[in-house]
Amino acid sequence: MSTTDIILVVLSGLGVIHGLFLALFLWTYPKGNTVANQLLGLLLIVLSFRIGKSVFLEFTENLDVKFIFTGLGAIFAMGPLFYLFVRSCCHKNFRLRFVHGLHFIPLLAGLGFGLWVEESHLTSLPMGLFITTFAAYYLHFLFYLVLGHTYALKQRQSGLDADVYHFLKLLFYGLLVIWVVYVLNLFEEQVPYIVGPILYSIVAYSVSFIVIRKGYMEKISYTKYQTTTVSGKQSEELYSRVLHLMNEEALYKQADLTLKYLSEQLKVSPQVLSMVINKMSQQNFNSFVNHYRVTEATRILGEEKYSNHTVAAIAYDVGFNSISSFNTAFKKQTGKTPVSYRKEVLK
Repeated sequence: MSTTDIILVVLSGLGVIHGLFLALFLWTYPKGNTVANQLLGLLLIVLSFRIGKSVFLEFTENLDVKFIFTGLGAIFAMGPLFYLFVRSCCHKNFRLRFVHGLHFIPLLAGLGFGLWVEESHLTSLPMGLFITTFAAYYLHFLFYLVLGHTYALKQRQSGLDADVYHFLKLLFYGLLVIWVVYVLNLFEEQVPYIVGPILYSIVAYSVSFIVIRKGYMEKISYTKYQTTTVSGKQSEELYSRVLHLMNEEALYKQADLTLKYLSEQLKVSPQVLSMVINKMSQQNFNSFVNHYRVTEATRILGEEKYSNHTVAAIAYDVGFNSISSFNTAFKKQTGKTPVSYRKEVLK
């Protein structure tokens, strides 16, 4: 094996190992949504098996045809696992039931075909059978990817937390990239087969980095908002009371303001309040409050009479409890840092 091959094996193998360790972590992770964690762990195990098969196929001669087609058959599990994972993220009380097992009937067929096929079948059976089989593998996976993404999008429009939706969208695009590469392998000899495993490694580590940085895993424990018995009129009335507290009483200036505290002031549950704020403002609670804080900060920074006030002092005055969080929220909303914004408006 050449040095180049060794490097390729290491790069592609890293993704497989990472996926298996991450799956183990998710199955033992005590926080968040247990069902969602376990479904994502299963998806990572199946992906690792599928990618591992590709690594062996690329660098091993005379690989058993049963192993090859069993690995391909595992694709039938990836789509349903992603879809059920999306459902579990949108519904805190989601539980796996017998009816969900119907999604995995094609998996049984795929594994059965993989265990049945022999080397001689590659030449004796019609080529159309194998073309149809490969099309079934990848179209099935694509169908469930789109189904899961569409479901998440609908839940977002109905009040699903923005961070949970962004994580699901990130996972969707990561899986879609892998799907595209494997499909290209079927039609374009110019695309090396090993590109799939290497890309999986890149996607696995990139997605993991973003998930850890954003703290997404701890946020996937929300109850589906539509289960709350709050009518449209009640939502509008509650949101109006929230706006009053923000606009008239400037409650956002309290650095220790929390969803729980605000819900107690309004005498509603945190879940209901979170649902209403998400639905009416299209923002989660933190983004909603920070929007008010940044808006007030831009007003102060733009007035000459406050020019002797430091940026730090203004940040604390409007409710932020750290300069870093103020700078991050300010730049996200205005596209500028507080210092550059002040220089620009006070020319």
